[in-house]
Amino acid sequence: MTRLAVLAAIAWRNVLAHRLKSSIVGALLAAGTFIVIMGTSLVSSIEGAMARSITGSLAGDIQVYDKTAKDQLALFGFGGGGEDIGEIPDFPKLRDALVTVPEVRAVVPMGSVNTMLYGATELDQTLDKLRDNVRANGLAADPDREQLLGQVNAITHQLQDDQKAAFEIVSDKVKAQNDLDALTRVQTPEFAAEFAADPTASLDWLDKNIAPLASDGKMMYLRLLGTDMMSFTREFSRFRIVDGQNIPEGKRGFLIAKYGYEKFVKNKVARELDDMRNKRNDDGLRFATDKALSDQAGRCSRQYARILFMLSPHDGAELRPILQKELGSQEPDLGKLIQTFLTVDDTNFDARYDFFYKEIATRIRLYDVGIGDTMTLRAYTRSGYMRSVNVKLWGTFEFTGLESSQLAGVYNLADLVTFRQLYGKMSDSQVAELDTVRKAVAVKDVTRENAEDALFGGGSDALVTESTTTQAFDEFAGMDMTAATRAAAALDEKVYTQADMENGVVLNAAVLLKEGASLKDAMKHIEDASAAAGEPVKALDWQTASGIVGQLLLVIKGVLVIAILVIFLVALFIINNSMMMATLERTAEIGTMRAIGAQRGQVLLLFLLETLALAAVASSLGAVTSVGMITWLGTVGIKAPSAQAMFIFGGPKLYPTWSWLNVVLGMGSVSVISLVSTFYPALMAARVQPVVAMNPKE
Repeated sequence: MTRLAVLAAIAWRNVLAHRLKSSIVGALLAAGTFIVIMGTSLVSSIEGAMARSITGSLAGDIQVYDKTAKDQLALFGFGGGGEDIGEIPDFPKLRDALVTVPEVRAVVPMGSVNTMLYGATELDQTLDKLRDNVRANGLAADPDREQLLGQVNAITHQLQDDQKAAFEIVSDKVKAQNDLDALTRVQTPEFAAEFAADPTASLDWLDKNIAPLASDGKMMYLRLLGTDMMSFTREFSRFRIVDGQNIPEGKRGFLIAKYGYEKFVKNKVARELDDMRNKRNDDGLRFATDKALSDQAGRCSRQYARILFMLSPHDGAELRPILQKELGSQEPDLGKLIQTFLTVDDTNFDARYDFFYKEIATRIRLYDVGIGDTMTLRAYTRSGYMRSVNVKLWGTFEFTGLESSQLAGVYNLADLVTFRQLYGKMSDSQVAELDTVRKAVAVKDVTRENAEDALFGGGSDALVTESTTTQAFDEFAGMDMTAATRAAAALDEKVYTQADMENGVVLNAAVLLKEGASLKDAMKHIEDASAAAGEPVKALDWQTASGIVGQLLLVIKGVLVIAILVIFLVALFIINNSMMMATLERTAEIGTMRAIGAQRGQVLLLFLLETLALAAVASSLGAVTSVGMITWLGTVGIKAPSAQAMFIFGGPKLYPTWSWLNVVLGMGSVSVISLVSTFYPALMAARVQPVVAMNPKE
């Protein structure tokens, strides 16, 4: 111990004596320690944040699905929902088996399907207002009706320009010409006279011939997640309702993610204004210096018709003087006033943004789909046919901390009954309800063999004669539509029991674990319990089940490992060369030590102790600096650079933390690499012969 103490003292003296070499090598070791501790702390913090984002918002700790499925479950992936993950036909049986597993806290049923939602266009909304006016006033002349007809003319004029531009590239020239003729007819005095004489028939003609031409661009794709909403709300802590209300217990309906509602369902002008405001406030952009933002402002002003056509005659008349006062203009044309108002720059944007939501947004339909509306969702079933379901939008939702994350808004929520109807697989009770509706409308099953008889009547040899009647074909003739309507309404108003919700097919389920439970053990016990119950499932941890998003963590870890390896290789090279130079410079010193009795092992130990002492000081300095930096960042947070990063950061900011494991790993790895890089030069020094070392010529 005495010899070791003497060697340690000599080693420390040598570190201080060779300040330049010690400073260079020490700075490198301190930087390496700083990077390792910072990197491992950030990765572990990101992993924890991602775990909270995914497990607390959608996936749970574990996802289970059919063990015989062709594809692997990926909640966030490139498959677009087309993966074949099989089915869990008897969820209650599976749930009862899984809740007996010691680690399991709760099991939430799920199933997803891609749906299409069609929102109303400006023309649809104008025609609805016009129809309400006709119902209220009949044939009587009305100023509001004249203004609404003017809006219809303006919209059809725009549609006519679009049709003319597309005429040369469409394949069906006949249909394109017919559409152009129909649009031209709306703007003629003859059509105005026809409307005055028979407004109901004219509205029917507009619905049939003109409204479909304005439907492009209004279809929205929704990824719908069917679940037990009461269980989902209870178990996923980040879930919260923003607008409207949650789907009432036992009722059908759906909820739209707030992010998607704002980005895709909101009026286009309002979306543009919101986006420009975010770019100005969050990114610090200005119209005068950023061309893209300036171009966006120009596009926004050209969208004035999206506001004009949505204003009722009353609201338009009310808004005109308000806009004139705001703009300091006497312009009588409301369209020009709105266009001027939407021409924004750095001096007026904030005031006009506030004015828009105070005075204009309250007078228009701000969202294509409103809270409380009953909408038609369409989806292709697994059999390949289209299924349509009328369902009520109860509200919007978001996950706390992920309000602006696009990934958190990928899924929209619905009850399990609605999901099964869209998926194409209903329970026995639902089939019975559908039969009730079928009987109410006198629907008959037609087989392949009797299809011709059902269509044309009589046997297959029956003579078909040309009809001479001019009466139009009514496909609903003979059906009791009142009874059908009552039956359909009964389905909408029905309150479903918990058994109704649970009994039926689900595709997967989220398993939430008790605090401190082992993820690996739980997965094994879950698979064993499901197999024993006759409902075998495959269990995936949250990271694997989240698909491409979860694999981002592996990429981040890989990048960190590569960076650390590069640093270690550089450190190894520099330290090795520094020690080689130091050995050559100290040849005489080494020879003297050997001449007075120092053994080779003592010389080797001396060099290693020098490196260890330098590594201890340098790595301690790097550790203190990194811990201080992480502690500071944990207070102020690291802002997510993008909406996608918010999901990875677990919110708008990442608040990193450090642990003693990170510190030990950083200091230990740097010390080991420094000792390894020193060993060969130290071994060379120990082999120097005293006579050779003390000869100044050598």
